[in-house]
Amino acid sequence: MIEHTDYRLALIIPHSRQLLGIPGSGAVELPVVSIPQRERPAEQLTIQIEERWNIKTIVLDILEGSGSKAPCAVIEVRTSSWDFECEGFCTVQPDKIGDALLADSQRRSLRTILQGTNVDGFAFSRIGWIEDAQLWIQSSVTDHRVIFSGDIRQLNGGGAFCLLRLGTQTGAAYWIKGVGEPNVHEFAVTGYLAKHCPDYLPGVVAMRSDWNAWTMEEFGSSLHHSDSLDDFKRAVYRLAGLQMQLTGKSDELLAAQCADHRTRVLNSHIDDIIEYLDGAMHRQTSAKALPLSSSRLHEIRTTLHDACFALEDLRIPDSIMHGDISPGSILGNGNTCVFTDWCEACVGCPFITFEQLCVHAARKAGESESWIGSLKRIYRSCWIDFLTEHQIDRALQIVPLVSVLSYLCGRGEWLHASQRNEPAFLSHSRSLARHMDRIARNIELTGALCERS
Repeated sequence: MIEHTDYRLALIIPHSRQLLGIPGSGAVELPVVSIPQRERPAEQLTIQIEERWNIKTIVLDILEGSGSKAPCAVIEVRTSSWDFECEGFCTVQPDKIGDALLADSQRRSLRTILQGTNVDGFAFSRIGWIEDAQLWIQSSVTDHRVIFSGDIRQLNGGGAFCLLRLGTQTGAAYWIKGVGEPNVHEFAVTGYLAKHCPDYLPGVVAMRSDWNAWTMEEFGSSLHHSDSLDDFKRAVYRLAGLQMQLTGKSDELLAAQCADHRTRVLNSHIDDIIEYLDGAMHRQTSAKALPLSSSRLHEIRTTLHDACFALEDLRIPDSIMHGDISPGSILGNGNTCVFTDWCEACVGCPFITFEQLCVHAARKAGESESWIGSLKRIYRSCWIDFLTEHQIDRALQIVPLVSVLSYLCGRGEWLHASQRNEPAFLSHSRSLARHMDRIARNIELTGALCERS
């Protein structure tokens, strides 16, 4: 059964800054919509509102509740001709909304947004910010005139975050992405890549540091929608090309706020990660799968250390790692492809990102061995002028295990995440530990780590 979250809607008419509510028994109420928990709230909110009232909207903020209070989505109505009174709405002040519906903090934030004083300085909580964004894009594009069509698709939104598509009457659409804590580093990473490797990203039109945001020309469609081996082959060629261009640039990439996943650094985190996974196993209550024993985790720890030492011995030059590669972060147009979503970008062994891409490709393919064999031949051919066959083949043997370690390390927050003791987080940790166990057993059986170059 899919779990849902209820959101109260604070609909705002922008030109008059009027808040809308529904007259109830004794107090004005806010309408409620229910969103599946695994869906993007901003996207689903705007879709459901359009289906229900036939209006276009954008999400300005999502104000979390406290106790039994539901989150409150602050929504700017973009349809100027909407006759809200015919839909049973009335205008209301935040203080007149029933006390049982909003937490005090939600009421204060809602009042601040209506007054235009902004919520904690967040750019995307402002009423009318979308007009500023459109002017920003129009002034940044100098080779043709940009006329927006009014078609807006919002995937993420609220406070310091935004991911939104603006359609145009002619030519490409534009995407705006804005980030806040804890993802503000993505602004720096994207800026570096846009400057030094622009051909590997969607066309970045402009960036603005006061919003921690950038705008991009729309490019093709994501490989999430593709079942074509040719698309994934192009992605592998392009990935290798980007990585080879950035070999020897570790200091620059670290300065651009990429996380440090160089092999020696990953090796230094192994003991702490295994200790956490051991604790997660001891807290398992489900009987669907047996927990890994402490002794087995100790063996995996040794295999992880050996894998890191073996990979370091190969002296493969460090380069950019995507950190969260998936078909959804690769955009193709049938001729070439580009990469997006650099929030988890790292510096380390480039083969790790290729391995993680192969994992996703295998899920796409009906005959995964054939697909993965083709992709490995391409990746090998790209590196053969830079590395020996021995280095390439050994790296491809070792990186499956190290890639899981890299994922566990993330940006260093795994062991200190606020949700580290939550049941879902612990369950995910145990799943990753079992995945490592399967890879480690294969490595141990084949003796792949016995050879040291």
